[in-house]
Amino acid sequence: MNPTLLSFFAIFWALGALAQEVPDTVVIRQSMPIRATYPRREFLPKGHLFEPIMLDPIEAQTSVSVLPGYWMDGKKYDGSFVPFTFGLRKPVFRWYKSAERSSEVSFDVASFTQFEVYHDPVQNKQRRQLMNTDYRLSFLYNVKVRHHSWRFRLYHLSSHLGDDYLIRNQINYYLPNPVNYEVVDVTYNHQRSGLRKYVGVGIGLRKPEERKRLSAEAGFFYRKPSPAFARLAGGADLKVWQQTDFRPGIKAGIGLELGHTANNLTFLLEGYTGFRPYSVYEQQKTRWFGIGVYFNPI
Repeated sequence: MNPTLLSFFAIFWALGALAQEVPDTVVIRQSMPIRATYPRREFLPKGHLFEPIMLDPIEAQTSVSVLPGYWMDGKKYDGSFVPFTFGLRKPVFRWYKSAERSSEVSFDVASFTQFEVYHDPVQNKQRRQLMNTDYRLSFLYNVKVRHHSWRFRLYHLSSHLGDDYLIRNQINYYLPNPVNYEVVDVTYNHQRSGLRKYVGVGIGLRKPEERKRLSAEAGFFYRKPSPAFARLAGGADLKVWQQTDFRPGIKAGIGLELGHTANNLTFLLEGYTGFRPYSVYEQQKTRWFGIGVYFNPI
């Protein structure tokens, strides 16, 4: 069996063993208790009814990874890849029907940029060059009922090779670019006792001759419920696209979450195997491992 897949199964097993039922108990001490009224509405509320999926390679969040191990079509890249994500998601309106039922309208924007770092043998110096940037804009309607939530989303995504990459590879001609499309998808999420599980399906809005339409996603993420400053965190995300013949793209990671706010830092040892999750070369078979840092600014 592929050693990368074996490492993913080991992560699954370890997290499954750790994800025991822990009571969802939060003690809040207030000198003057505040009594919420229902129904009510909020403009530009804090937090999210459907949290960003951290291990989704094209999720709107802020992150940076350093990937010293990177393979393309079975050949190891002689250098490192450094992907950056600059993204945010912000609810606009939120409606509370009761303490356990709420919904919101939200949007997100994100850019997904990959740099390549390698040694230039001709000039005997290190190069750091822009390879590719993808952009995404999404509109979302989220619903939450107790431990269950649903995300209904419409988004546009486009991919653009960097000037550095075009010049280095002497590309001066038109490249077909199927990574320029719109998708409508729905994702169900259940979260309790630190363990999050989700599954979703999507359909593309472009003509089938431009891009095949079907896609799906599933995964889990575990954060250990603990008052400690540093807590165990990790999980896995699986995506399939009809465009890449339903070949699975699997990203898994395990590490530590630091902090006690909605803007915690998460450090993960991570790996990926499958189709290339961004750039016009999505048909390329890719594997990588490295370390990533994840953060949600709002």
